[in-house]
Amino acid sequence: MLSSFINLFQLINFQLFLCAALLFFIGYAIAPTAYYKKIRWLTAYPFFIIHLMDKYFRKEWPPVLIFMVILVLNTFSLCINLLSGWGIILPVLFSIYMGINIGVVMYHSLEGRFYYASLLNPVAMIELPASWISITLAIQFALDHYFDISIVKKATFADYLDVFVFLIIPMLIVADLIETSLIIISRKHEDKD
Repeated sequence: MLSSFINLFQLINFQLFLCAALLFFIGYAIAPTAYYKKIRWLTAYPFFIIHLMDKYFRKEWPPVLIFMVILVLNTFSLCINLLSGWGIILPVLFSIYMGINIGVVMYHSLEGRFYYASLLNPVAMIELPASWISITLAIQFALDHYFDISIVKKATFADYLDVFVFLIIPMLIVADLIETSLIIISRKHEDKD
Protein backbone atom coordinates (compact mmCIF):
# COMPACT_ATOMS: atom_id res chain seq x y z
CA MET A 1 0.00 0.00 0.00
CA LEU A 2 2.74 2.47 1.00
CA SER A 3 4.83 1.52 -2.03
CA SER A 4 1.83 2.18 -4.31
CA PHE A 5 1.40 5.60 -2.73
CA ILE A 6 5.11 6.35 -3.21
CA ASN A 7 4.81 5.27 -6.85
CA LEU A 8 2.04 7.85 -7.35
CA PHE A 9 4.30 10.61 -6.02
CA GLN A 10 7.14 9.46 -8.27
CA LEU A 11 4.97 10.24 -11.29
CA ILE A 12 4.99 13.94 -10.36
CA ASN A 13 7.91 15.99 -11.65
CA PHE A 14 8.84 18.46 -8.90
CA GLN A 15 10.25 21.11 -11.27
CA LEU A 16 7.04 21.10 -13.30
CA PHE A 17 5.04 21.23 -10.07
CA LEU A 18 6.90 24.45 -9.17
CA CYS A 19 6.32 25.72 -12.71
CA ALA A 20 2.56 25.08 -12.35
CA ALA A 21 2.59 26.98 -9.04
CA LEU A 22 4.48 29.89 -10.64
CA LEU A 23 2.00 30.05 -13.53
CA PHE A 24 -0.86 30.09 -11.02
CA PHE A 25 0.72 33.02 -9.14
CA ILE A 26 1.21 34.92 -12.40
CA GLY A 27 -2.55 34.63 -12.95
CA TYR A 28 -3.22 35.51 -9.32
CA ALA A 29 -1.10 38.68 -9.69
CA ILE A 30 -3.02 39.63 -12.87
CA ALA A 31 -6.43 39.15 -11.22
CA PRO A 32 -6.75 42.54 -9.41
CA THR A 33 -6.05 44.39 -12.68
CA ALA A 34 -8.57 42.23 -14.54
CA TYR A 35 -11.07 42.89 -11.75
CA TYR A 36 -10.64 46.69 -11.73
CA LYS A 37 -10.49 47.08 -15.50
CA LYS A 38 -13.47 44.71 -15.82
CA ILE A 39 -11.80 42.66 -18.56
CA ARG A 40 -14.84 40.60 -19.41
CA TRP A 41 -13.17 37.63 -21.08
CA LEU A 42 -11.00 37.15 -17.99
CA THR A 43 -13.62 37.80 -15.33
CA ALA A 44 -16.82 36.27 -16.79
CA TYR A 45 -16.31 32.83 -15.21
CA PRO A 46 -15.21 34.03 -11.74
CA PHE A 47 -18.17 36.43 -11.60
CA PHE A 48 -20.45 33.53 -12.56
CA ILE A 49 -19.01 31.59 -9.56
CA ILE A 50 -19.44 34.65 -7.30
CA HIS A 51 -23.08 34.90 -8.41
CA LEU A 52 -23.65 31.20 -7.65
CA MET A 53 -22.04 31.53 -4.22
CA ASP A 54 -24.10 34.61 -3.34
CA LYS A 55 -27.32 33.07 -4.59
CA TYR A 56 -27.10 29.54 -3.22
CA PHE A 57 -24.48 29.25 -0.51
CA ARG A 58 -26.22 31.78 1.70
CA LYS A 59 -29.24 29.52 1.91
CA GLU A 60 -29.56 27.02 4.73
CA TRP A 61 -28.19 24.08 2.83
CA PRO A 62 -27.45 21.01 4.92
CA PRO A 63 -23.71 20.38 5.44
CA VAL A 64 -23.73 17.21 3.29
CA LEU A 65 -25.12 19.12 0.30
CA ILE A 66 -22.57 21.93 0.73
CA PHE A 67 -19.78 19.35 0.87
CA MET A 68 -21.03 17.49 -2.22
CA VAL A 69 -21.45 20.65 -4.31
CA ILE A 70 -17.96 21.89 -3.42
CA LEU A 71 -16.44 18.46 -4.06
CA VAL A 72 -18.15 18.06 -7.44
CA LEU A 73 -17.13 21.57 -8.58
CA ASN A 74 -13.52 21.14 -7.46
CA THR A 75 -13.21 17.62 -8.89
CA PHE A 76 -14.68 18.72 -12.21
CA SER A 77 -12.32 21.71 -12.39
CA LEU A 78 -9.20 19.65 -11.66
CA CYS A 79 -10.34 16.91 -14.03
CA ILE A 80 -10.52 19.54 -16.79
CA ASN A 81 -6.98 20.59 -15.80
CA LEU A 82 -5.78 17.01 -16.23
CA LEU A 83 -7.58 16.56 -19.55
CA SER A 84 -6.01 19.80 -20.83
CA GLY A 85 -2.84 17.76 -21.37
CA TRP A 86 -4.39 16.60 -24.64
CA GLY A 87 -4.31 20.24 -25.79
CA ILE A 88 -0.51 20.73 -25.84
CA ILE A 89 -0.30 24.32 -24.48
CA LEU A 90 -3.64 24.30 -22.66
CA PRO A 91 -2.19 23.24 -19.27
CA VAL A 92 -0.04 26.39 -19.17
CA LEU A 93 -3.00 28.61 -20.08
CA PHE A 94 -5.31 26.79 -17.64
CA SER A 95 -2.86 27.27 -14.78
CA ILE A 96 -2.67 31.03 -15.39
CA TYR A 97 -6.43 31.26 -15.85
CA MET A 98 -7.03 29.30 -12.65
CA GLY A 99 -4.93 31.92 -10.83
CA ILE A 100 -7.03 34.68 -12.38
CA ASN A 101 -10.31 32.93 -11.46
CA ILE A 102 -9.36 32.37 -7.84
CA GLY A 103 -7.81 35.83 -7.63
CA VAL A 104 -10.92 37.60 -8.89
CA VAL A 105 -13.16 35.66 -6.48
CA MET A 106 -10.80 36.37 -3.54
CA TYR A 107 -10.38 40.03 -4.46
CA HIS A 108 -14.14 40.49 -4.71
CA SER A 109 -14.89 38.56 -1.52
CA LEU A 110 -12.21 40.27 0.58
CA GLU A 111 -12.59 43.69 -1.10
CA GLY A 112 -8.85 43.67 -1.78
CA ARG A 113 -7.78 43.18 1.85
CA PHE A 114 -5.22 40.50 2.76
CA TYR A 115 -5.18 39.42 -0.88
CA TYR A 116 -2.01 37.32 -0.78
CA ALA A 117 -2.27 36.41 2.90
CA SER A 118 -5.70 34.92 2.21
CA LEU A 119 -4.00 31.98 0.51
CA LEU A 120 -2.46 30.99 3.85
CA ASN A 121 -5.52 29.11 5.03
CA PRO A 122 -5.93 25.35 5.49
CA VAL A 123 -8.31 24.93 2.55
CA ALA A 124 -6.09 26.73 0.03
CA MET A 125 -2.99 25.00 1.34
CA ILE A 126 -4.52 21.66 0.33
CA GLU A 127 -6.58 22.62 -2.74
CA LEU A 128 -3.84 24.61 -4.46
CA PRO A 129 -1.23 21.83 -4.39
CA ALA A 130 -3.91 19.43 -5.64
CA SER A 131 -4.60 21.76 -8.56
CA TRP A 132 -0.89 22.21 -9.27
CA ILE A 133 -0.47 18.43 -9.34
CA SER A 134 -3.30 18.14 -11.90
CA ILE A 135 -1.62 20.79 -14.10
CA THR A 136 1.78 19.14 -13.63
CA LEU A 137 0.41 15.81 -14.84
CA ALA A 138 -1.21 17.52 -17.84
CA ILE A 139 2.07 19.21 -18.81
CA GLN A 140 3.96 15.93 -18.39
CA PHE A 141 1.45 14.09 -20.55
CA ALA A 142 1.62 16.75 -23.28
CA LEU A 143 5.43 16.69 -23.30
CA ASP A 144 5.54 12.91 -23.48
CA HIS A 145 2.61 12.39 -25.85
CA TYR A 146 3.30 15.15 -28.39
CA PHE A 147 7.05 15.71 -28.12
CA ASP A 148 8.26 12.33 -26.81
CA ILE A 149 9.97 14.11 -23.90
CA SER A 150 9.54 11.95 -20.84
CA ILE A 151 10.74 13.70 -17.68
CA VAL A 152 9.51 11.05 -15.27
CA LYS A 153 9.39 7.29 -15.61
CA LYS A 154 7.33 6.35 -18.64
CA ALA A 155 3.66 6.77 -17.79
CA THR A 156 0.35 6.45 -19.59
CA PHE A 157 -2.68 8.67 -19.19
CA ALA A 158 -4.21 5.84 -17.12
CA ASP A 159 -1.29 6.19 -14.69
CA TYR A 160 -2.07 9.89 -14.34
CA LEU A 161 -5.73 9.03 -13.76
CA ASP A 162 -4.58 6.82 -10.87
CA VAL A 163 -2.78 9.83 -9.37
CA PHE A 164 -5.97 11.83 -9.81
CA VAL A 165 -8.20 9.23 -8.15
CA PHE A 166 -5.90 8.09 -5.34
CA LEU A 167 -4.05 11.31 -4.52
CA ILE A 168 -5.86 14.41 -5.81
CA ILE A 169 -9.43 13.39 -4.93
CA PRO A 170 -8.52 12.46 -1.31
CA MET A 171 -6.79 15.86 -0.99
CA LEU A 172 -9.97 17.54 -2.25
CA ILE A 173 -12.11 15.55 0.18
CA VAL A 174 -10.00 16.71 3.14
CA ALA A 175 -10.01 20.33 1.91
CA ASP A 176 -13.76 20.27 1.29
CA LEU A 177 -14.48 18.84 4.74
CA ILE A 178 -12.53 21.75 6.24
CA GLU A 179 -14.26 24.25 3.95
CA THR A 180 -17.73 22.92 4.78
CA SER A 181 -16.91 23.11 8.50
CA LEU A 182 -15.74 26.71 8.12
CA ILE A 183 -18.91 27.65 6.23
CA ILE A 184 -21.08 26.17 8.99
CA ILE A 185 -19.05 27.92 11.71
CA SER A 186 -19.26 31.26 9.88
CA ARG A 187 -23.04 30.84 9.54
CA LYS A 188 -23.37 30.35 13.28
CA HIS A 189 -21.38 33.52 13.90
CA GLU A 190 -23.51 35.43 11.37
CA ASP A 191 -26.67 34.21 13.12
CA LYS A 192 -25.32 35.43 16.47
CA ASP A 193 -24.40 38.81 14.96
